[in-house]
Amino acid sequence: MTHLITLLTLDGCFASSIVGAMDLFNTADMVGARQHPTSSAPIFQWQVLSPDGHAVRASNGYPLSADGALYDAPLAKLVMIPPFGAPQPGQLRAALERHTHLAAWLKAQYEAGVTLAASCSGTFLLAESGLLDGRRATTSWWLADAFRRRYENVALDAGSMITESDRVMCSGAGMSHLDLSLLVIERYAGRHVAHLCARYAVLDDRRRSQAPYAVLNHTRTDDPLVAKAEEWIQANLHRNIRAEDIAAHVAVSPRTLARRFKKSTGDTAQVFVQKVRVEACKALLETTDLRLSELLDQVGYMDDSTFRRLFRRYTDLSPRDYRRRFGLNG
Repeated sequence: MTHLITLLTLDGCFASSIVGAMDLFNTADMVGARQHPTSSAPIFQWQVLSPDGHAVRASNGYPLSADGALYDAPLAKLVMIPPFGAPQPGQLRAALERHTHLAAWLKAQYEAGVTLAASCSGTFLLAESGLLDGRRATTSWWLADAFRRRYENVALDAGSMITESDRVMCSGAGMSHLDLSLLVIERYAGRHVAHLCARYAVLDDRRRSQAPYAVLNHTRTDDPLVAKAEEWIQANLHRNIRAEDIAAHVAVSPRTLARRFKKSTGDTAQVFVQKVRVEACKALLETTDLRLSELLDQVGYMDDSTFRRLFRRYTDLSPRDYRRRFGLNG
């Protein structure tokens, strides 16, 4: 049985989310043909569709041709929704406004029995349709706060690489669209075919969490007071830093500091310090052979067990496992 996949292509989308999916589905077809040489039917066929059937320009400027228009094409087994090349929430909101008409189309597809799969910032487009309400979902880790604010009825699990609920699939940041494609292959062609595709493409098909990849202090603030505080925190990680110390350095009250940090970063000053310390430890685990006790001296933690719990909370890995995976000799 051949499964038809619709690859939705939009102006400003990730080109790799379209081309990469096609490459993996093509690999699955080749693997299937080797396993069943007497069968002439491929496992997958795909159609690249744009709203009007015309070519679009991807976020990197690359032109992507379309096989047809959304409203004229045959019903597929599954629709894959691409991410936008919009790294900031403001840019993403503008992209969503350009494509508001797609919410109704996606809802109609789902009601017709089609499975929907969105990756990275494309999950916002799926959420706009209301189809994620009451469901567990994931999205790009750096857009998680914006997602929570906009879609309060969605059970966001930002740490997960992939979520799946009743014909709705979501995947996390960046190249997680490859993880999503492998899941689609597994659902329609079986675990063995998906695993072989991953091996041929040299992909890790066991990634369950995007937490180890998150940059905890990635947010860049426009608030000069918070920026000044962060610079001081980075320079004094080896010290016992209290919120009062930070407030004194930037010459404001602790209450003002708390309000400015919360508005700018979404965190308290103390949580922000924790994230900076974990991020500093990650960098040292990746680039040095220092023992954990030596690392803790540099990032200002005296209690080994407390830091291990904190590190796992933010990365989903122990410091040792993180080094094995991302370190110099990993």
